Amino acid sequence: MTGQKQTQAASDGQSPEDGRSHDLQKALEQRTGLLHELDHRVKNNLQLISSLMLLQARHAHEPAVKTALEAMHERLNAIAVVHRGLFMTEDPGRFDIAAFVRDLAAELAGARPGVRIMLDLEPVAMRTGHAAALALLINELLINALRHAYPEGRQGEVRVKITRSGSEMRIGIADDGVGMANANQEQGFGLSIVDLLSRQLQARVAWEDAHPGVHVAVTLPVEAE
Repeated sequence: MTGQKQTQAASDGQSPEDGRSHDLQKALEQRTGLLHELDHRVKNNLQLISSLMLLQARHAHEPAVKTALEAMHERLNAIAVVHRGLFMTEDPGRFDIAAFVRDLAAELAGARPGVRIMLDLEPVAMRTGHAAALALLINELLINALRHAYPEGRQGEVRVKITRSGSEMRIGIADDGVGMANANQEQGFGLSIVDLLSRQLQARVAWEDAHPGVHVAVTLPVEAE
């Protein structure tokens, strides 16, 4: 059979090496097409679930149910931002944290009128296996600041800073809002998620009442480049 293929390739004016290259190129094109199709389906499914949650939230009569559904919609949005970033990256094994935070901040811009999100981000990457957990952790802390630090239309600024020192990365999220003592107490479930995700990432989370506002520092290990 191999001899027949080589004979056929020779009769077509191709060497066996040319035939193998053609087969590899065809297989690569098929794989790329399948990945694009998978990306499209995942994106559509995330968008569908997110839209259903938002629709349900708009029709909810109980404030607690409405708030819970809106929070889940925001978490799904963070996962969608991660998915988009991972698909577009040149290195599928690494997750660009700074790029994710920039995309997430763009998505949340205007979510709280009068509150700006300011970024100071060093380029830091980590393994994609931790991408979803870290994205949800950052999303939870940022949403927590936007939602609870500025009640009754207060204006202000939320600052996100990412730095790396040796084998550790530090993520700082600081607001200039009402502070821990006066924050809305409905944030209990979100903080439970922060605790769960930080343990999964082997991260340390420190809260500080900054007068004004709250500063949160997340320190976690990152692999050597």
